[in-house]
Amino acid sequence: MSHRKQLYLLFGAAVLMAAAAGVNDSIFNNFLSDTFGMTANARGWLELPRELPGFMVIVTAGLLAALPLTRVGGVAALVYLAGFLWLAMFGRHFGIMVAAMMLASTGQHLMQPVTMSVALALSSESARGRRIGQVGAFQTAGTILGTGLVWLVFDRAAPQYRLGFMLAGLFALGAAAVFFFMHIPHLHEKRPRLLVRRRYSLYYVLELLFGARKQIFLTFGPWVLIKVYGMEAASIAGLLMAGACFGLLTKPLAGIAIDRFGERALLVADGLMLTFICLGYGYALPLAGGDAELARIVASACYVGDNLLFALGASRAVYLSRIALTREELTSTLGLGVSINHIVSMTIPAVAGALWAGFGYERVFLAAAILAVLIAGVSSLVPGKKARAVEPAPTEV
Repeated sequence: MSHRKQLYLLFGAAVLMAAAAGVNDSIFNNFLSDTFGMTANARGWLELPRELPGFMVIVTAGLLAALPLTRVGGVAALVYLAGFLWLAMFGRHFGIMVAAMMLASTGQHLMQPVTMSVALALSSESARGRRIGQVGAFQTAGTILGTGLVWLVFDRAAPQYRLGFMLAGLFALGAAAVFFFMHIPHLHEKRPRLLVRRRYSLYYVLELLFGARKQIFLTFGPWVLIKVYGMEAASIAGLLMAGACFGLLTKPLAGIAIDRFGERALLVADGLMLTFICLGYGYALPLAGGDAELARIVASACYVGDNLLFALGASRAVYLSRIALTREELTSTLGLGVSINHIVSMTIPAVAGALWAGFGYERVFLAAAILAVLIAGVSSLVPGKKARAVEPAPTEV
């Protein structure tokens, strides 16, 4: 099968997986609030089991190291499907919901290094950012599809959560079929199960910081909108859909900008812009002069803007691809990066939830703004796009 056909299949799988995630992201926080009446502190602690599969990606990916990378994608999508089906059938029982959530999370996190690695494998050295931007645009189209369905058909008075989870599972099943149909010979080499090199130290640090940044958005961004501003699942879906519509333009542009200006410039810009977005989340009410409706609009705009900034995070993968010694090392290190960023993803929500409970949600986002400044500072250490690191002695596990 030709290179172009493989690329189109990757785009199709990206659409379907993003549609599944779009449905889930639109309804899951409201499902937790409506079904279990969770507080912000409890919601923060729930991230520990939800993010544990992300930390274990390097183990699950290692167990599948003998499989071609596209087959790993198919397995990941099937695991994602199993989690959604379990949520649909038994999700109203708290213990079963946690187990199903972890199963779906395992599939979703295992997919992350697969999609990025296949995209980079189907790109030329000079257009890696552009290729990742293209995949991001198709993922955005999938997000529009998933969130749009929730926004259009979900009953605001009596949300059909079971139907939503089944719909997400159906999209995941389609993605699995596409991945199993793909065949890219040069991705059939056996990958190292776990590889650690000093060469990639800065990448590891960037992933660690991204884990904290990511979790503030995923957990407490929507929680502010739900608990402080009373927004329902359909409205959250509408915001995600709006962000996705903008993303159809911004993600390809972000990829082009990475190739044009280099990863360092984009990562620093991401940190600086995120600083203002975090302050907007936390202090929308005083910024709006106490006008609750205007504050809701400001917080919603921050949520959309926060979502859009994730496109700049592709700079980390492009930076890694620039310094990786082999394609197999790139895939393994991307998987390790997912595990590293989940070291903090598992713990930050619990700390932030306690901070919310003790001092108010404003302090959560003030701390996130300080973190964003730190991200910008560390990102400034990334070498310029034409620089090449000197190869140190490897440490392989």
